Amino acid sequence: MKNISFAVMILAAAASARAADTKVHETEGLFLDMSKLNLGTISSEDDKKKYIYTIQLEKSRVTRKTLKNVYENAFDLYRNGQYEAANDLTRKILAIDPGYSDASILNRATIDLKGSTKPRVSERRLIEERFEEGMALYRQGRLVEAAQRWEECAKLSPSNLKSHYWLRKARTEMAEEHYRKGRQAYRQHRLREALDQWYAALVLNPRYPRLTVELAKVEAESREQDSNEKLQAALNLYSQGLVLESLKMLDAVLESGPGNVKAQKLQAEIRAEVANQHVAEGRRYYESRQYDKAIGEWKHAVEYGYDPKSADQLVARAKEQTRREEAARKRASEVAKQREEDKKKQAEEEAKVAAEQKKKDEEEKAKAAAAGTTQTQPGQATPPAQNAESNKQASQQAYLEGVIYFQKQDFDKARDKWLHAKQLDPSNSDAITGLERIEKMYGAGQ
Repeated sequence: MKNISFAVMILAAAASARAADTKVHETEGLFLDMSKLNLGTISSEDDKKKYIYTIQLEKSRVTRKTLKNVYENAFDLYRNGQYEAANDLTRKILAIDPGYSDASILNRATIDLKGSTKPRVSERRLIEERFEEGMALYRQGRLVEAAQRWEECAKLSPSNLKSHYWLRKARTEMAEEHYRKGRQAYRQHRLREALDQWYAALVLNPRYPRLTVELAKVEAESREQDSNEKLQAALNLYSQGLVLESLKMLDAVLESGPGNVKAQKLQAEIRAEVANQHVAEGRRYYESRQYDKAIGEWKHAVEYGYDPKSADQLVARAKEQTRREEAARKRASEVAKQREEDKKKQAEEEAKVAAEQKKKDEEEKAKAAAAGTTQTQPGQATPPAQNAESNKQASQQAYLEGVIYFQKQDFDKARDKWLHAKQLDPSNSDAITGLERIEKMYGAGQ
């Protein structure tokens, strides 16, 4: 666009003072028109695209108006016999807009007339040659080429009445031919081809009788045909299991024909089926405890028309179940941690009891070694003090064994050991306390 603007400025500088004044007035009018616009705040992506497209249209409109002014200047130069200057301007116009047909015609004429010593005579001769070429082509049945020659004559010499007459005649005959081909295509039910032919006829002859009525009729039939074809395509896609593609095709049908009852009904049925599939998939995820995926499926179901309230209930249930299982996992983790600590504590107590027992065994061995050769004679009774001391040690040993069984939760063996310890030493308070503890746990009858 920058190159176009720069080229337009060059062309405008080369134009006459009258063209410059005209351009100033047109530009001022353009700014006045744009000042009336209130675009507001542009936020969405679609609005931005529309705004950019509007700016491009306005730039194109300004460019076309400016090129028209430059073309008028080039035509004035041509009429004044300044062919080189006119050729230079038309070349610049075509560099900006290669499709500018008037500039293309004038450019060819300036090339043919370049170097002419008698401009008026040369122009008349050129127009007459163009006209005769058109007549020759017309007699050969080459109407399009003949119309091009006569159009050049009409553009280069607007007052040449016979060129205008034969140009209208050629266009009318071409319009008749397009209309005839359109009728033939319509009878064969090739509606799009018929429309193309009739629109071509309308371009050549905008006042073609009754053609607009037929165009409107066939346009409606074409839309109906197109909708039916898309509807059939949607059904084929659905039968192949391509549900989402089928819905997209139905959207296209309803976009061109919002009142298509068949498309509306089929779309509603497919959307309901897709919604139910999402609901069922969500329930499957729920049963397998994949609650996040289940919630996602139920939200998709709402997008396809599932009842939002029902979906909210399902989502709330999944969230509640997630919370409960999270709490259960937390409790299980805490219990496992407590058990681990209890096992560790039990192992420490067992190690302590074993160490004490080992220490006592070593003390007994040391005492026995210190006694030397002192032994009890055969048949001689053991002194009462020695028997009492031995019973106390055996009682304490039995008590410690009972502690080990108690820690292992084998309460029956623990009670037996403590009863034995009490029998060996009725004054063993530890054994008595242990028995009382078991009695409280299981009752006096045990």
